Amino acid sequence: MPTVSEIELKFPLQSSEEIRERLMELGFISGGELFESNTVFDTPDGQLQASGRLLRLRRDRTIKLTWKEPHEDKSLSGRYKAKRESELELSDLETMRHIFHRMGYTTERVYEKYREHWVRPDGAVVELDRLPHIGRFLELECLPGVMEEVASSLGLDTDQGLKENYMVLFQCWCARHDRQLSDMRFEDECGKGEQ
Repeated sequence: MPTVSEIELKFPLQSSEEIRERLMELGFISGGELFESNTVFDTPDGQLQASGRLLRLRRDRTIKLTWKEPHEDKSLSGRYKAKRESELELSDLETMRHIFHRMGYTTERVYEKYREHWVRPDGAVVELDRLPHIGRFLELECLPGVMEEVASSLGLDTDQGLKENYMVLFQCWCARHDRQLSDMRFEDECGKGEQ
């Protein structure tokens, strides 16, 4: 897959049942829910995060390598989370992990989630995500004009949309709750995994 634009906003949700019904009314089709385990890599001094870049391995039904970098259209990043994204499917996560370590990307952060993928024929994408600690979110990914239309139809205000990635939201949650967790795993919701 070549590099593509990723333009998105996240919205916290209390429940996703009403949203599912509304998505169907708007012509979205669900691809079902999957469990994902994501590992984000960085240098020990956090060079990638500091420069707005992301290097990730994701395991769900497949294994994907993802690279994200700041979008060149700076007008988008004021209102949306805007990145350039390149992604490819791999057959061997552990070998790729080893290669990253040899390249100096030795810091790893893991986050898990359940994701229900919804798509509309015009290419608009909605992800209904459930994550440990921080809860449920709707992630809306599409062109800006379509984003405004879909958000409004769902009763969401794009001015209230979040641009932060899930690891940043998790770090904020940890600070508010005085928790010392490095990874966002479902098993840690019961108090395990504290450092």
